[in-house]
Formats: sequence, C-alpha cells, structure tokens
Amino acid sequence: MAGVQYSIKKNRLKRSCITGFDMLEDNSLVLDKDSLFHSLFIPSLDGVDKESTWGRLSFDILIDEDMIYYAYVLAYDEESFYDNENRLVNIQEYLLNPDIDGTKKVLMMQQLGATRFISQKDVLLYNLKGRYLYIAIEVFGEGSAYISNIKVDAIGDNFMNTFPEIYHDRDSFFHRYLSIYSSIYNDMQDKIDNMHEILDLDTCSTELLELYSSWMGIDLHGGFLSEDVLRKLVKELYNLNKMKGTKASIKRLLEIVLDCNVIIIEHSYLLNSKKNDDIIIQGGLEKGSVYDVTVLVEGKIT
Repeated sequence: MAGVQYSIKKNRLKRSCITGFDMLEDNSLVLDKDSLFHSLFIPSLDGVDKESTWGRLSFDILIDEDMIYYAYVLAYDEESFYDNENRLVNIQEYLLNPDIDGTKKVLMMQQLGATRFISQKDVLLYNLKGRYLYIAIEVFGEGSAYISNIKVDAIGDNFMNTFPEIYHDRDSFFHRYLSIYSSIYNDMQDKIDNMHEILDLDTCSTELLELYSSWMGIDLHGGFLSEDVLRKLVKELYNLNKMKGTKASIKRLLEIVLDCNVIIIEHSYLLNSKKNDDIIIQGGLEKGSVYDVTVLVEGKIT
C-alpha cells in the first residue's frame, strides 16, 4: 500500500492561514473575488523521523484560463531556523501568522529549500527529505478558483519493494515511471475506500440525491428544492412510498417541503358529515368534490 496518507480536511484547514478564500461546508476553498491576495499556508505534516521521505502531493482545482497558481513544498528536519539577525524563528508560527505578508512567507520557504510547482495539481516529492512538510498554495489573476481534496502520500508508490533492491533508488527514472501506475492505483483505492460517502445521503452531492429519488419513482430534478429539503425528502422517500395515496403521506410530504405544520381536510369526510349531521360548510370548502382535499398551512402572516 502507499503508506500514510494525509488528508487536508476541516481540522487542518481551520488551523491554516487562509487569505482571499472562503471555506465551504465540504472543506473546499472558493476564491473571494473581493480580495487582492489569495494564499493558503497549511500546518506542517509530521513524518516522525528525521530525513523522512515524501511521495506525492495532489489536489483538485478548478480555475479560469487566465489565472495561475503556485504550490510551494518544503521538507525540513527542524521546526525552527535562525534568520538573518540570528533570531530563532518557529517555521509553523511564522507561516500561520496572518499579520505577516504572504510574499515574505514564500521567500522564507524558498530560502530554506522549498520546491515551487507552477500550475501543477499532482506532483511527486521524491527529491524531498525532512521530518516536517510545509505546503503553501498561491493563486494569481482575476476570475474564479475552487480548491478541494488536498492530499499528501508519505511514500507515494506501491510497487518499488516488489523489485530487487538494485531498483530501489528514489527519484530515479524507474521510480518515477512506476509512480504513474502507483498514482492510478492509489486514486482508485481512495475512491473505493470512500465509496460509502457516495451512498451516504448526508454527504453525497445533490446530483446523486436527484438520481436516488428517480430510483424511487420521483423526479426531483430542476433545482426547485433547497439542498436541505432535498436531503430530508430523499431520506424519507422509502417510507412515503409505502404509504403512498394516504392522507398521512400528503401531510408528511408537505411538512418536509414547506417546513411547517399543515392540516389536511378531506372533502369526502366533510360531505359525509354534512349529510349525516346537517352541517353547513362555508369558506370555499363547500365547492370541493369527494376527490378533493384542502391544505391549511400554519404560519405567520408577514
């Protein structure tokens, strides 16, 4: 297997220094067009041992054609360094300090030996050695950008150890060639491991919710329902289908969609009561046939 994999999700992103991006509920970052600068500095990843080797950095990014992004990756054995004035500086505290200009942070990383990748979202880190891994991403230009699914593989390949030791040189042509197949294998395995999220009605996309509703014979395409209502409705579709055609099903369906209490009045019941008890029905209810129902919605008039 690929060894340890670090996923940059909610906890790490909350501790990151984020400038010019908004974090969404799915842990993705969307560019804030009102901000002049757009950067992300992630807390260090700990490889435990000195001179730890690193495998692969990957992330998903949607970006306009006229924009460009840089990824800076630094592997360093120490948590601190001495600056030009011989002061001991903690690297992580420096990178995560929102009061320090992003350009100065990037310059510091480059001075310590960081590698810069230009507009690449899937890169090999075989030439990097160091216990702590520091990652920064900068986006330049006008437009929109969307970053998600940031991951780092500590080893990065599955197949090197299956060959004789003479082929085990890191960052060799053979090693980098095998990484093509390792990357494909790792991505496929990651999708398999996270398959439950696709079937989880709390985490799957709205497109899948619409698909699942069609399996139950109900068309919810078109975006006429909010995401919260759509999720709640799809969760209850099985039970609603079981009591289809009943007063209870109509009442529950309306409660989900309208998010308020409703009262269902069956006109067949009213007409039967009128015949038996000589009741006078007014307010428009007398116009309905035995096949009609009236829905009363409980709410405040604004």
